Amino acid sequence: MPAHLLSLADGPSILLDKPILLFGRHEECDVQLNSKMVSRRHCVLAQVNDLLVIRDLGSTNGVRINGERVAEGKLRPGDEFQIGKFKYQVCGDLLGRSKEHTSAVEYKNVPPAAPGAVEEPPRASANGVSADGTGEDEPV
Repeated sequence: MPAHLLSLADGPSILLDKPILLFGRHEECDVQLNSKMVSRRHCVLAQVNDLLVIRDLGSTNGVRINGERVAEGKLRPGDEFQIGKFKYQVCGDLLGRSKEHTSAVEYKNVPPAAPGAVEEPPRASANGVSADGTGEDEPV
């Protein structure tokens, strides 16, 4: 599932479909939060690699991450943040992976070695010729 912000209080949940979102009361904001506890241009949320970075833009009431007021902070899946009375939880895949990418479940499992078996690396002689005399490494 794509990354999104699950609303834990007032307001709708938000799909993170842009790399940068501006939050505030102003009509030009990407996410409009209509409350007097929210500044016109309250904060910005940016996706940076595999995490989100939120930055307060000098708002009166600030931004809280997991209950702590911050000027800027990193958000990972499961973290909660609050803007005024609006509270969100970060959910989904921040890397934007989808079903066309291979998941760990789809990789072929390699059977374990027999109990007590010790796998030895290929050996080369002093003249650089492998133990089988071909001069090539044995397949691993």
